[in-house]
Amino acid sequence: MNRGTYVALSGALVRQQMMDTISHNLSNNETIGFKKGQSVFKIMMERAANGQSLERVNLAEIEEGFTDFSQGNLSPSGVPTHLAIQGEGFFKVQDEQGNVYYTRQGSLRLDSEGRMINAQGMALLGEDGRPITVPNPDITIAEDGTIMLDEGQQTKIPLYTFDDYSVLSRQGGGQFTVPKGQERQLETLVTDPHIFQGQLEGSNVNLMQEMSQMVESTRVFEACQKMLKTYHSLASEANKLGTLG
Repeated sequence: MNRGTYVALSGALVRQQMMDTISHNLSNNETIGFKKGQSVFKIMMERAANGQSLERVNLAEIEEGFTDFSQGNLSPSGVPTHLAIQGEGFFKVQDEQGNVYYTRQGSLRLDSEGRMINAQGMALLGEDGRPITVPNPDITIAEDGTIMLDEGQQTKIPLYTFDDYSVLSRQGGGQFTVPKGQERQLETLVTDPHIFQGQLEGSNVNLMQEMSQMVESTRVFEACQKMLKTYHSLASEANKLGTLG
């Protein structure tokens, strides 16, 4: 296979991977607290600089798994248990199996035990690592996360951040995890949290931007396909010439 075929093939594969990321972002445009994924395109010219042969390797590839953690727009919901984060921080939640997740999704409600749970049924955790419980949904939550309970009692919703966001692994539906058992070592309590009651943070996906990238990727993918057909035709003609005589 000649060099041009490798260039066209690697280009087509890269654009296909980018389309997968874009499609995932678009499908989660309405997901509360969703943070869009990113794919980084790079040219593998450093291999040539190091004296490595470029034969039988892709000349281009994608690095996937990056996340854009930029702020989403806040919108009022009027539900007392709905919470939106402005600025840094994640809610810490736990599923029935004890698995811990970090999320910006604040569409919370109360279960039969009075625990604050998210749409997936995961319990919101306090600083002590236990589920936060409240007597009823008609609660008042201050911007710093303090919940005013009956008879002057208080509890607080903590937010967590990380020195290096690359430790976060994307899970489905806007949830993130860190290596199991390392939550306490990697997380840092946000000292100046901004939590807004009765609001929700929307997805940070920009529809126009994603659609523009989709159109561009589709055009490049089609161009790479045409290149592959051209090189295939040239190779066929070359083979015919090689059999003459």
